[in-house]
Amino acid sequence: MLRRTDPQELNNAWDHMAAEAVAQLQADGFTAAQMRIRRAANMHYQGQTFELTVPVADGPLDAEAMRALEEAFGQEHERTYGHRAGPEEPVELVNIQVVGQGLPDRPRVPEGLRSSQTMMAGGPQSRQAYFGLDIGWLETPVLSRGDLSTPREGPCIIEEYDATCVIPPKAHSRLDAYGNILIDLL
Repeated sequence: MLRRTDPQELNNAWDHMAAEAVAQLQADGFTAAQMRIRRAANMHYQGQTFELTVPVADGPLDAEAMRALEEAFGQEHERTYGHRAGPEEPVELVNIQVVGQGLPDRPRVPEGLRSSQTMMAGGPQSRQAYFGLDIGWLETPVLSRGDLSTPREGPCIIEEYDATCVIPPKAHSRLDAYGNILIDLL
């Protein structure tokens, strides 16, 4: 039960885990200014099978912080499931966690893996694309979805932050009224 948990015991466990995370981040070359350490607790109401993860504020836990943690769990339960138990319902602390994150001083993604938004801002406006044995490699325009507000004939590549759509040669592409990409293959 969360209410019977000794706050100092939790503080000691979180401090130990945070120290391990800091040591690993230092070994990976991050300075103290480049580190972010976050704490969380996984909890559920007594008798439930699934836990909810609740962020835990920085600083030492005391009785007031423990009550705030239980209240944060109740709010998360209500947000997730649409209801919460009454104040007398026991909340169980299942486990605690620490996430250590290293914040690099410059992006660590190779230039070739930048998002399409970065590429469209000043990067290549076309690239080589392979369309099978019959057609082979073609220099292919790289466009955004909005470019299809004017119908286009392939080949072209439509790049977005979360997807890439390849329009093959001689196919016709356009946007419908909802912004969906429609492709007519010939």
